[in-house]
Amino acid sequence: MSRRNETPHGHVVVGTDGSRAATHALDRAAGEAHRRQVPLEIVHAWPWGGAYEPLDDDAPDILARAAQYVANQDPGLQVTTAAVADDAAEVLVRRSRTAALTVVGTRGNGGFKGLLLGSVSLRVAAHCRGPLLVVRDEPAARTIPSPHTVVVGVRSEEDEPAAVFAVAEAVRRSARVSVVHAWAYGQNDRTHHDREARARQEDTTAELVVARLHEEHPFVRLESRSMRVAPARALIDAGTTGAVVVIAVHRRKSGLGLQLGPVTHALLHHASCDVALVPVSGPDAAPPGALDRRGGRDRRP
Repeated sequence: MSRRNETPHGHVVVGTDGSRAATHALDRAAGEAHRRQVPLEIVHAWPWGGAYEPLDDDAPDILARAAQYVANQDPGLQVTTAAVADDAAEVLVRRSRTAALTVVGTRGNGGFKGLLLGSVSLRVAAHCRGPLLVVRDEPAARTIPSPHTVVVGVRSEEDEPAAVFAVAEAVRRSARVSVVHAWAYGQNDRTHHDREARARQEDTTAELVVARLHEEHPFVRLESRSMRVAPARALIDAGTTGAVVVIAVHRRKSGLGLQLGPVTHALLHHASCDVALVPVSGPDAAPPGALDRRGGRDRRP
């Protein structure tokens, strides 16, 4: 194991405060770095705020123990550490611009109940500029454990980056991909004809995304489901038999608010597995690094 002060690029970054939940996230981050064959950067920043209780140990001790923990698990993994005297969420969001993956943990009984408004993990989820893995603190009860399934929620063709990320994750895990397209009738779907047309449109959306994935990745096992049910419920249910649920998050032009739609918010609070968020930039996307500490939620996923 090597330890350097230089910040790597295309790496996996994980925040730690030395707590049990942070160690669980560290363990998962090390595994992700190993699968990607990239360095792991362990970051300690202060003050951590609501998601983490302050510890008496100083930053060098926390980082040394974290690095040693990784060395014991994977001696060949390249590790760097960084102590930053700044707001933890802002530090992780900044680092996410050059990271292949950012990893954060959660707290509280039942895992995601600890993701309260204003916590570090929730703020990073809201503003992360690259893929983010939110790791459960405790293994949840699972109906049919299937660590070889990566679930991805697709609302429209705009969510294709999340599907591409899910396929890459499945390749690294030697897993299959389950594409979940869930939808509900809108206010304009009043007549039987309107509803039939809406159903055909939704089915076509899912088919187009899956067809492109099949074309580009013919050797990846793909399955898809298009269903008329609340998207949050569909993804939470799918997560009971998957290793991770992947979802796209769409950034607004304004950096105000927590920029998490109701589907993403519900998934973070109630999913029984890890959740990967893939930011999708559009013409109204927030500028990189925009981070607001106030509340509020977007209506999009």
